[in-house]
Amino acid sequence: MDVTVALLSESFAESMLLPSGYVSLLRFLVKQYLIERRGLMPHTATLVGFYRGNEEENEGVEQLAGTVEVSFNKRGSNASPPTPTPPKNSPYICNMTVKQPLRRRGIGWHLLKASEELISQMSSSIEVYLHCRMIDAAPFNMYTKAGYDVVKTDSILILLTLQRRKHLMCKKLPVLKNPSEMDMSSSDEEVSSGADIQKP
Repeated sequence: MDVTVALLSESFAESMLLPSGYVSLLRFLVKQYLIERRGLMPHTATLVGFYRGNEEENEGVEQLAGTVEVSFNKRGSNASPPTPTPPKNSPYICNMTVKQPLRRRGIGWHLLKASEELISQMSSSIEVYLHCRMIDAAPFNMYTKAGYDVVKTDSILILLTLQRRKHLMCKKLPVLKNPSEMDMSSSDEEVSSGADIQKP
């Protein structure tokens, strides 16, 4: 849990443009949040991805590369979801981030596809939602390539609350007979830190 907490805390700090001194406070808050979310299993799950480098990158040494959170239904949904608000009982993907030195290697794409595969196994819903900040072009391109469409966008008035404007995006998942049917092929696009990070 501690390495996941550290990764999310750094991403929160980066996405909110906070000084590095706030990271230790964020670590405390993120850890409390993850402990609370763990109590909601199996209605929610946090996935982690590991990366093993090639020869120049210490081949064989695995490191935490990224993480993503999935809620499958109303019982696993966040108590105060960001705007625009997704339907409470629909599967929802959030808090996806990839370690900064490992971005643009398709890791975000694999986290997204693993989330979709898990949703297909755990939920009868064929719709899945996520948020993407308007300023994040690379994640937006990745989500669009993966089949997500914008269903709603924050009002410009959200800027008065010092938040970034976000798109709520939705994808209809195919009905699969077996999980191996999921397209796990790599994408050139990558999620940058804080693409859809939510405050704990």
